[in-house]
Amino acid sequence: MIDIVALSDCEVFAGLSNRDLKKLAEIAAVQTFEAGAPIFEEDEAASNMYVVSEGCIALKMKSRTGQEVVVDELGPCEVVGWSAALEGHKFTASVSAIEPSTVLVFEGARLRRLFIEEQAIGNRVMGNMLVVVSGRLGHLRSKLVDEPFAPEWLTSPPHEGPVGAPCNGGMREMKKIACPSCGFEIGPLTLVNETAQYRCRNCGTVFYSPACCDTEGEDSMT
Repeated sequence: MIDIVALSDCEVFAGLSNRDLKKLAEIAAVQTFEAGAPIFEEDEAASNMYVVSEGCIALKMKSRTGQEVVVDELGPCEVVGWSAALEGHKFTASVSAIEPSTVLVFEGARLRRLFIEEQAIGNRVMGNMLVVVSGRLGHLRSKLVDEPFAPEWLTSPPHEGPVGAPCNGGMREMKKIACPSCGFEIGPLTLVNETAQYRCRNCGTVFYSPACCDTEGEDSMT
């Protein structure tokens, strides 16, 4: 049986007693993966939940063009495949090992049965799971703001300079905008698309800022 110490530091099992942890350890198994080895695939039936014991794993999703993109990396004590705790679900991402990794495997059917028989355990674990998932969604939202969107998700192809109708009947330069990452202030910066998403020419950071025309000629650049 797995030592409960391997479970006690995991956020998803926080607040459980030693007795509760022993119940979970009884239904867990240990599995190892070499670097690059798949753990499960996107759209596969969610049959197992995994907790990383050692190593590092990557969550990947496919873009609209079929390109596989890494959306998160998880290390020791982090959980993946939580959909297995809910009957009839599929995995919404694929997961593979970045380096040689050891994971604790919880069979979904046995996990759900334990949650029914021991409702206090089920309530605690599922409550912790919501906190974990909420934190990851917040992290993902931050990445979407700080990093460029994939080109196929943009409403128009990337291009240089102002977009839309000319301002005040003529084409004018936009005001210079300081990059929030490196402070680069020579403008106008590269405009990624019509949503006023800018890419810094100095460091490559993508950020949002209101698009506006320069009303003072001396600030304008050619």
